[in-house]
Amino acid sequence: MNRLPFPPAVAIAVLAAATLSACAAAPTAPAPAKPKNVIVMISDGASWNTWEMAANFRSGARANDLPEYQLLTERWGVTTFPLNTSTKPTHDATPQVSYDPARAWDPSPVAPVPGDAYATAIAGYQYLKRQYTDSAAAGTALASGTKTYNNAINVDNFGQPLDFATRIAHAAGKATGVVTSVPLAHATPAAFGARNASRSRMTELARDMLRDGNLDLIMGAGHPEHDGNGASVLGLSAADCAARTACAKRWDVLAEPEWRELRAGTLRPAGAERPWTLVEDRAEFERLAAGQRRVDGPLLGIPRVRWTLQQAREEEVLGADPAQPSGVRRIATVPDLATMAGAALRHLERDPDGLFLMIEGGAVDWAAHANQAGRLVEEQTEFNAALAVVEAWIAAHGGWQQNLLIVTTDHGNAMPMGPQSDRVAFQAVPNGGAGVRPAPRFWSDNHTNELVRLWARGAGAERFAEHLRGRDPRFAEVTGHNDDGRYVDNTDVFRVVKAALER
Repeated sequence: MNRLPFPPAVAIAVLAAATLSACAAAPTAPAPAKPKNVIVMISDGASWNTWEMAANFRSGARANDLPEYQLLTERWGVTTFPLNTSTKPTHDATPQVSYDPARAWDPSPVAPVPGDAYATAIAGYQYLKRQYTDSAAAGTALASGTKTYNNAINVDNFGQPLDFATRIAHAAGKATGVVTSVPLAHATPAAFGARNASRSRMTELARDMLRDGNLDLIMGAGHPEHDGNGASVLGLSAADCAARTACAKRWDVLAEPEWRELRAGTLRPAGAERPWTLVEDRAEFERLAAGQRRVDGPLLGIPRVRWTLQQAREEEVLGADPAQPSGVRRIATVPDLATMAGAALRHLERDPDGLFLMIEGGAVDWAAHANQAGRLVEEQTEFNAALAVVEAWIAAHGGWQQNLLIVTTDHGNAMPMGPQSDRVAFQAVPNGGAGVRPAPRFWSDNHTNELVRLWARGAGAERFAEHLRGRDPRFAEVTGHNDDGRYVDNTDVFRVVKAALER
């Protein structure tokens, strides 16, 4: 299936041309201080080995050797810890969590912690499995530059509201949007469009994202009329509806009042001249991505699927497909993340002052939580395809001189490692070559406090050097991500973005 809004050969040629152009222009055409467009891409829950597993399956390569990552010249580690691990404000500003490289990479054998289903007997693993961030606190750090408690969406540890990236972008006159492969009001997209003391209040977050006027485009799952396999839940009997979560809890992402207004075409965000235009059909997403359809005013894209674009699909419903890393046939009626990214860029690019767009591969995290190796590879591969679309768009819209692209994750998840990683600390997942599904050993089913990966390029990317927090040589040695293990904090992503956005 063609994942790009351009023919693959054209996209590859555009990427190659962008590389040559950047090399030729560097000595005589320094990047301007501020980009016109800022794009942040987040592969939610991607541990360092997650990037490698997807690259291995695709071509037997390392992640940094894939064409889309070769283009990204800034390579950093990122600390992701929250202010504290409370789920409610504790009304103080004292950090309770940190990152210690020596403890993170400690290979010493230790006794497993009682109750640990993974029988973790490596000291570094045990350290990384404690005091980790959730996606709300991490999303808030990325979007607002503030450390806060787990569960918070753009409120600080005193419960006070925080300014965040899309508000700053709007103040600078830019169009704004969020794209995700999970429910549109999940923690990460919500952190770029709303505020709330609790991430679990998804209907409130969705309402604010739709009504507050911070966003000109929203794309994500959460359709209240379809299930995780893309099937309609309308018209079911009371008994059948009660037995199916997607039907019994139809309004857990979008509340019924907002959905009725969206269906009627009357829900208009604050400050907008027009109401939201609702797009649901895969063909319409593809037309938008190809530039064959134009929508004036705010655009809401909700594919006809409930929880994730693909990760939550069921083999017993859709059937098998050995060509997929998971072995499960894909849902044919929903667009992929690459198509949605292309559609979002086409919609927002018409703003003469530029755009800010956050694109999340949210279901990477869901697959990691479930220790689903095949689906983890699928979701990271989907994210990489979206990255290629973004880079092709950048090449056609001013190149790196007019654009800033940041690619990272909000935290690690599940710590996939090699089969002997109980004895060989931090063993990489073996690379079986192209088309061979990796067989990792997972060490958790939850988030981690590990140093994660960041790539960047474009006008303002050099500002990461202003925020150097430290060096972790073992990170560089084990992951091969950069040469010396230099790292920043997740709040520094916001600082670089803010400097790029402000007039």
